[in-house]
Amino acid sequence: MAPKWLIDRIDYKTVKFLRVIRDGAEVLKGVRIDDQTAKIGDTICFDGKRLSVERR
Repeated sequence: MAPKWLIDRIDYKTVKFLRVIRDGAEVLKGVRIDDQTAKIGDTICFDGKRLSVERR
């Protein structure tokens, strides 16, 4: 769902996708960036060097 230019810049050592299994289907629960967890509705910002999470 992210644009290609952002996907190319994601460091998968610091970004983890959190998934859960509900009723047999895998659902995205949130995204962990370093020590912050972004949930549905939060905004992930990219300042040219790093990603951060803004709460709604």
